[in-house]
Amino acid sequence: MSQKKLSLLEASARVLEKAGEPLHYRELTDRILAEGLAESGSKTPAASVNAVLAVEIKRHGSQSRFVRVKPGVFALRDAKGVASPAQQASSVLNEESERRVRVPLFPVYSEMRVVLPILSGRSRHDLSALFSALKTLRGTPQNPVDWTAPDEWIPSRLEGDAHSLADAIWTGTRKKVNPRYIQGHWFTARTYELLAEDNAGKLALTSGGRNFVESPLGDAEVLVDEGEGLLKLLSFVAEQGPARPNELVENWGDYLSRRSRFGTEGTIKDTLRRRLKNLLDRQLVSRSTARYSITDLGLQYLKTAGGGDDSDTTELQQILALSKQQGATVRDAVHEILASMDPYAFEHLVKRLLEAMDYDNVYVTPASNDKGVDVVGDIELGISSVREVIQVKRHKATIQRTVLDALRGSLHRFSAVRGTIITTGTFSAGTRKAAFELGAAPITLIDGVMLIDLLIEHSIGVHKKAVEILELDESAFAEIEDQATNEEVD
Repeated sequence: MSQKKLSLLEASARVLEKAGEPLHYRELTDRILAEGLAESGSKTPAASVNAVLAVEIKRHGSQSRFVRVKPGVFALRDAKGVASPAQQASSVLNEESERRVRVPLFPVYSEMRVVLPILSGRSRHDLSALFSALKTLRGTPQNPVDWTAPDEWIPSRLEGDAHSLADAIWTGTRKKVNPRYIQGHWFTARTYELLAEDNAGKLALTSGGRNFVESPLGDAEVLVDEGEGLLKLLSFVAEQGPARPNELVENWGDYLSRRSRFGTEGTIKDTLRRRLKNLLDRQLVSRSTARYSITDLGLQYLKTAGGGDDSDTTELQQILALSKQQGATVRDAVHEILASMDPYAFEHLVKRLLEAMDYDNVYVTPASNDKGVDVVGDIELGISSVREVIQVKRHKATIQRTVLDALRGSLHRFSAVRGTIITTGTFSAGTRKAAFELGAAPITLIDGVMLIDLLIEHSIGVHKKAVEILELDESAFAEIEDQATNEEVD
């Protein structure tokens, strides 16, 4: 007599109970099928198992018999000794999934790693005393507080425990973390239980806290990233990049509407800015011409961390990796074309780019007697239109400061107030430092990488093709099931 097939939920429960430990949904699916416990008509049964477990947890929350201990990994809620402290904390956060993103003044992790050990061993009272003292030091328009100089305001404005802790943070971090701005560090540590308070009121690193400090991109870091939406934001950058922050706001705001209580335009943009800064500091994204792109390290992290949602992310990671690889190939091809382009044609290419960037009255100067200026145009700055001169350098050499000084000296010949140097190569450090020298006319520097970014952004020589990617929204199915159940009861 053949064994009666179970539902995927019942089969998952039986396999997890037998295993006695959390299992990734792929391993869970392999065991279900190997034991013949259930059947799936799906071409991707692992994705189906992941989906039904996600909907079950979303619908029943803390009453569900299943718990997701980290992205893609599930356990039975009543199982003993199968989850690490960080994973147990993750299950608590998942029960409050609608409030998942909670830290407003989100810090960078490089600062967290040096601040947490300093707070460990200190009294909670010391921290409260510091925050209370800082609230009283708001200053007035006549007597403002200069928070940029902790060496001055810590000894002159703080006393006792507040002074002691502020000085410990400032000196203990080698003057890299201003103690005026550690509220976000503390809120993050408290929210994710990286620090705990003992009976004597002393703070100490938890096991999750030690993992966070000692293991970059480890379990504790993944926990915070998932909770605060950084994994999801990293996916947005991977899908949309290179992208400016304002191009990420819509998707980020939609995510926050489902996963947080942040709803105003200001908080949406501020939480986005702080999290992008965090990802940039960790080299998971890169920035060029104010546009963010995912790095190879970021793609690898997304793959290992699971993408921040319950959906199957393997195929998505493959698509993103292929997209990044194909994009790099196109960029290399564009660079080769620019390097071999006729110099005068290259100047006309820059003319077309400036026109796409909303410059007016753009023209290429005659090849002879151009006084070092190749292209001229007008650009609106606020309510004024100003003349700008552009020098084009189509070669691989590093541009030195003498080129910048010569262009700056030619501004008056064209009644220009600013200039730009565009090169397929790079700029020396001295040139970059002199570009916005105090009291001198500003000179914008666009190197080969930035030039290709601009050509891609304005679709000059490159066309973009959109790829539609479907994403499971388990919340919708859970809500429909709840609604149907309530109507049946009524």
